[in-house]
Amino acid sequence: MKNKIFVLKCESYSQDLIYERLKKAVDLLEFKNIPEKILIKPNMLSARRPEEGVTTHPSIISSLIRIFKDKKIIIGDSPANIEKPIEEYWQKCGYKEIAEKYNVPLKKFESSIPLEIVIKNKIYKIPITSLIDEFSIINVPKFKTHNLTTLTLGIKNLYGLIPGITKSILHSKFINPYDFSYFLVEFYKKIEEKIFLTVVDGIIGMEGDGPSSGKLRKIEYIIVGEKPVYVDYACCKLIGIEPEKVDFMKIYKERYEFEDVEIIGDFEEIKNFQLPSTKKYFFIKNRFFSKFLIPLSKVFKIIPYIDEKKCKRCYACFNVCPVKAISNDLKFNRKKCILCFCCFEVCPYKAVKMKKSFIARFFT
Repeated sequence: MKNKIFVLKCESYSQDLIYERLKKAVDLLEFKNIPEKILIKPNMLSARRPEEGVTTHPSIISSLIRIFKDKKIIIGDSPANIEKPIEEYWQKCGYKEIAEKYNVPLKKFESSIPLEIVIKNKIYKIPITSLIDEFSIINVPKFKTHNLTTLTLGIKNLYGLIPGITKSILHSKFINPYDFSYFLVEFYKKIEEKIFLTVVDGIIGMEGDGPSSGKLRKIEYIIVGEKPVYVDYACCKLIGIEPEKVDFMKIYKERYEFEDVEIIGDFEEIKNFQLPSTKKYFFIKNRFFSKFLIPLSKVFKIIPYIDEKKCKRCYACFNVCPVKAISNDLKFNRKKCILCFCCFEVCPYKAVKMKKSFIARFFT
């Protein structure tokens, strides 16, 4: 059986328009069994307003609640910045208003259960929200680029099922971006059967140096399907790149092979979609060079730093750092820094920048 993926034209965040498009796709997927308990998992990377294009738009969430209104629904996530009250996230992202309107609970992922994953013959016990035992998941990512994984879509959004700061700590175990993508694939395969539906918010996406500081781009599509990997496949096709150009898609194909995919919808390829800078991150992402990244760090550096003029001292970077490389006065310990860029990812004020050494500037 082919995996049906719907690429639906949607020019605005009109709730009625989104509801119409999503309802049609859900009906055409012809689900035999719809779960009684559903966890809607948005991309809630940071406490940002919907118009900033960093998080899943609340109109998508609202429409899904309307479609599955006869089921028990919760909205859940757990940002890496554990110090900022999650109520601020719910409020700024627009989910609190939706939750109150439809009387849907908002759940922070706090309690967890261990998930055993084998990565290259080594066993890792990964905490995952205990809600996964009770609820099936509607996975609702934002269509964005990502400086480590190239794109952050359906598979990457599931990483958010890992509670709080553990997400950033895992970067210290999978320093190489390719290894991190390998982990994402294995993590996804472990929970694949719990994913009921994936809906990518691609009405307004992000290109360039995402996932939080890139450029907003009108894509004007919603991408809908059951399995995240094939939704991600369709997203790659939509922006005119082969899925194998994205590490986690390449790894998935090598380990599990792609099934047949039927992309349904009269869509036009998005031209000149800008991926993260290959020059800026080449030595970090390249599997050969990255092995020598630590010993070469004295002469070749691409490192994060804090722009004091933009910094509001919210301490998001300090709290998220998995190896405690940022001090109380927001200075970096370069010996500890593993270049995971979690600080760059969570900063709500775009105050974390990238600085290149002379050698890095020479080669890039």
